[in-house]
Amino acid sequence: MSHILLIVDGMTDPDFRLADYPAMDSMQQLAPVDYSEGGRPETLACTLRILGLRQVPPHIRPIVEAYGAGLEVAPDDLWLRGSWYHIDEQGQPDRQESPETFTLRTDATVEIEPHDLGQGHWLFRLREERYLCERLTLPTPFVTGKMGDLLPEGDETIRDYFSQLATPRHRLIVWDKGVSRPLPQLQEPSVIIAAEKVLLGLGKMLDWETVIHPALTGDTDTDLGLLAQLTLEAAERTDRVIVHVNGADQAGHQRDEAGKRAFLRRIDSELLPLLLRSPHRLTLTSDHGCDPATGCHLAGPQPVLCSGMTHLRGNEGYRKQFSSL
Repeated sequence: MSHILLIVDGMTDPDFRLADYPAMDSMQQLAPVDYSEGGRPETLACTLRILGLRQVPPHIRPIVEAYGAGLEVAPDDLWLRGSWYHIDEQGQPDRQESPETFTLRTDATVEIEPHDLGQGHWLFRLREERYLCERLTLPTPFVTGKMGDLLPEGDETIRDYFSQLATPRHRLIVWDKGVSRPLPQLQEPSVIIAAEKVLLGLGKMLDWETVIHPALTGDTDTDLGLLAQLTLEAAERTDRVIVHVNGADQAGHQRDEAGKRAFLRRIDSELLPLLLRSPHRLTLTSDHGCDPATGCHLAGPQPVLCSGMTHLRGNEGYRKQFSSL
């Protein structure tokens, strides 16, 4: 018997109610857990805490996503992570949205390599510029209210490059930086099923099996029936399967409340019943919330739902993960 850990990215928001989703509501509820632990509610850090890592290294998301994208990661390179945002009438980002057309600089004097992660997200590599990592100050787009300057501070060449990645209504905002560093090993090997580069990179760095399929996407169009099939197949060959579903978070960033609700109903009616009918143990949680009213991530306690608690009570590893056990 395997343990299926289902992470629904960005599931909660101020209007989220378990009672609206019968399959979720039928599961046993443990005490909610705030995986942001007072920090920025960000997918990688929160996911690592879900998996039991207590000390999350700072600024590792660009490195993990570089691995997930199959890019070479050299020890002295600096990586920057950015996303496209729509800019409102006050000059502030109000939702993640990529423009239909934009031009990347090809000036040979600017040695910045862009890499498209899809869905409006990009990585930028600066070769042998590791020393710049501590110097740069970056904005934080996943907050509400005024942000001030949307450009990196600390290096004029980098600031100038990203000042030109803009259209009249869109701007690419760099919100994380990183240099190569080892990721602490987690004790329990797993299979990861995901579409997001950050989860695939995590699997690669931990030397875990990863399962991908073209029909599994990081948006609301992902094939949940296929996801259930692949999950149950993986559960037959391993002790733990980590399943990451991103569509609710994506809809939240796009400020599409109806789309987020519809996607969560699909999870509840298309994915969960198949997993709940299997002989495998199931835990469902979310890394953080995402508010479709603002397009921003939310910190705060996330539901922890189980298909049964008996398998968890004697498992010391999960006692450490979930504060209610």
